[in-house]
Amino acid sequence: MQTGAVPPLTDRDRRPRYDGYVGFVTTPAYFDDAPQRLLEVVPGGIGVMQRVLHVPDYEYRLDQRAQNFGLLTEAAHALASSHCQAVGQAGTNWVHCQGTTGPDEIETFCRETEAVTGVPFLMAGHCIVEALRSLGAKRIAVSNGYYRDDWRDGINGYLAAAGFEIVASGHMRDQGIYDSLDEQMAVEAATHWDHPDRDCVQTILRAHEAGPDADVVVQTGSGMRIGPHVAALEAAVGKPVVASDNALQWGLLRAIGWQRPVTGWGHLLETVAPR
Repeated sequence: MQTGAVPPLTDRDRRPRYDGYVGFVTTPAYFDDAPQRLLEVVPGGIGVMQRVLHVPDYEYRLDQRAQNFGLLTEAAHALASSHCQAVGQAGTNWVHCQGTTGPDEIETFCRETEAVTGVPFLMAGHCIVEALRSLGAKRIAVSNGYYRDDWRDGINGYLAAAGFEIVASGHMRDQGIYDSLDEQMAVEAATHWDHPDRDCVQTILRAHEAGPDADVVVQTGSGMRIGPHVAALEAAVGKPVVASDNALQWGLLRAIGWQRPVTGWGHLLETVAPR
């Protein structure tokens, strides 16, 4: 018997295991399941990797994010070096954490990061802007969900700087879902910032009620899993819902040239690929 001969590779051997490879840069000290959520949207077809930023004694403050903004490029480079075709940064309010970055500056930063890594780099906060532009939205009602006051004001300023008219906005205390930040924080501690579905749904509905003439309802903050509820919410409010999670998914799938139809997850994701 002949030994030592390596059989030639077949077409199946040469085929990539996945149809797409995506990396996520996620916020320190938080179990961000953005990769799992993308797998739910396109089951079986995509491979994901995650790199959690490490910032000692992290307390979810904007100034901590600003001080560690450079870690985004390092993490993106690591993921790109591991064969990810596109890298997405999860966590909406990183785009405004420095206080001086508007949409133009973030677009420049993403292009500069892409030049370093060789693959598209997307930030969740700016994916919301790009998604709204793709839908032709002009007037928006914003749910700022679990945000603190400075987070709310920062992301609303970013959206306004991108050219959108904010007809209504507010976090869950503004909306009357919680009476106080202490009450809300108790829920966050109990759920590890995985906000209950009841809150995810209510904050969108109340944003729509406050701004019924808006073209789109927007939700900021990746600590709310809006994606599974988008189709039902859109049926209830009669307009698209663009959230931190589905906007980043939309951006990443487009960045890798995804060609399969994405159905059942709302209007935005249905625009990724033709049916």
